[in-house]
Amino acid sequence: MKSNNLSASPPDYLGGAARYMWRRIVPMLIEQYDVQKLDRTIVESLCINYQIMRLSYESIKEIGTQYETEGGLIKPNPAVSDIDKASKNLRSACDALGMTPKARVDLLDLSEPVDDSKNTMSQLKELMGDE
Repeated sequence: MKSNNLSASPPDYLGGAARYMWRRIVPMLIEQYDVQKLDRTIVESLCINYQIMRLSYESIKEIGTQYETEGGLIKPNPAVSDIDKASKNLRSACDALGMTPKARVDLLDLSEPVDDSKNTMSQLKELMGDE
């Protein structure tokens, strides 16, 4: 019988920082969240965007957030935008995998039974101690 768990070994086509990230997080994800093969695309996205973020940061360290063209124009380094996009993609993948504090709280909330006999306002007041 084959395991549905994601392999702790990264795919051959991942390299550099993406490969490093896979090796770093997949064993923890398997242990803590029972990450399955179905989650592979999300994990790959997380690893690839981590590599994009790291490479973009290296570019910024090397040439700065702006550079001067041969004609004397100051242009923004595209790596700044790349870091922004990669960071958002990382956050999204981490949320999807339950790796952020908010995602973990949301998962805990799913496991608690909901008392439908109370309306939302009275539940909020109860939580705040206003009843």
